[in-house]
Amino acid sequence: MVYRLNRLMRQLRQRKSLGIGLLLLILVVSIVGNALTFYFFDRASKPDLTVGDAFWYSVISIATIGYGDLSSTSVGARIGTAFFIVFVGLAAFTSAVGVGIDWLLELRDKERSGMGSPGAKNHLLIVNFPNERRVRQIIDEYLQEPSHRKAEIVIVTDQIEFLPFTQLRVSFVRGSPLEEETYHRANVRDARQALILSTGYDDPNSDSVVASIASILEHLKPEIRSIAEVLNSEHELLFRGVKNVSLVYTFRMSNNLIVQEAQDPGVNMLTQAITSNQIEGTLVSTRVGKGAEQSLSYKEAAKRLLDHEVNLVGMIRGEDVHVRFDGLEVTENDRLVYICSNRMDWETVRPLLTS
Repeated sequence: MVYRLNRLMRQLRQRKSLGIGLLLLILVVSIVGNALTFYFFDRASKPDLTVGDAFWYSVISIATIGYGDLSSTSVGARIGTAFFIVFVGLAAFTSAVGVGIDWLLELRDKERSGMGSPGAKNHLLIVNFPNERRVRQIIDEYLQEPSHRKAEIVIVTDQIEFLPFTQLRVSFVRGSPLEEETYHRANVRDARQALILSTGYDDPNSDSVVASIASILEHLKPEIRSIAEVLNSEHELLFRGVKNVSLVYTFRMSNNLIVQEAQDPGVNMLTQAITSNQIEGTLVSTRVGKGAEQSLSYKEAAKRLLDHEVNLVGMIRGEDVHVRFDGLEVTENDRLVYICSNRMDWETVRPLLTS
């Protein structure tokens, strides 16, 4: 049944292509035929008439504009205009315009229904669509970062039939996030990173689906960096086979924050500020590259950074997180985590550590 349906769709597309080709051929014949008859028959009464003028007259006539700068006067030219323009050309022209409008509407519907291929480059993939409010908030937060403001975003999901909102540079690909073909349409080869959201907070299989998606993405593009939302921290084992993925434990983080706010009022406000791109003073990170000062302790590094209004709050070395700096020195490949008004790369941070 599916094979027959696909075969029928191919046949319809082929017939449509043949119809468009025939219309274009008729248009060309109409324009050329009218131009030649006009030039041939009216050239005697219009010595300055050129072939270019004849084609101009033909195009303007078939488009029903008719500026009046040129008009046929001889019987042969008028017969040519009546036949090539009135009887043949106008019908083909209006049909071609209608086909063009239908094509634009079809393309728009295809984009809204996620059945097209956006052709995005260096873009962010957002996989799964738990609800509109969450997805829109994530998009707004992501685009608030100055380096992301012109970034393209492609949403990949089979949880919705139409994208419920319209936003510049945000596209939609409808299809199973567990199928390779879906990611080919989303141009995964040119994607810079992926956010894999939960399928829904009430879905007990969400973490296994998210882990499968992370594995598929790494298979299709090994260097892509994925950020996966995990609902149950005990499901970490599901992601052991995926190398380039960061796990975000939504419930554990929210529970920790609730307890912290109960113990220390104000923690919640500060956390919201430093985890948002929309509020000045964002929590960011930079990997230590080559050229770090020899034997520079993290205590001294924290002091130097603070002189430049950069508040070093922690350091990540391998799988270990350090918020106490006793006996630790700045080492290549460490990741500095700090609060700053601007996101900085290592070449910007390094001079601050040496001054």
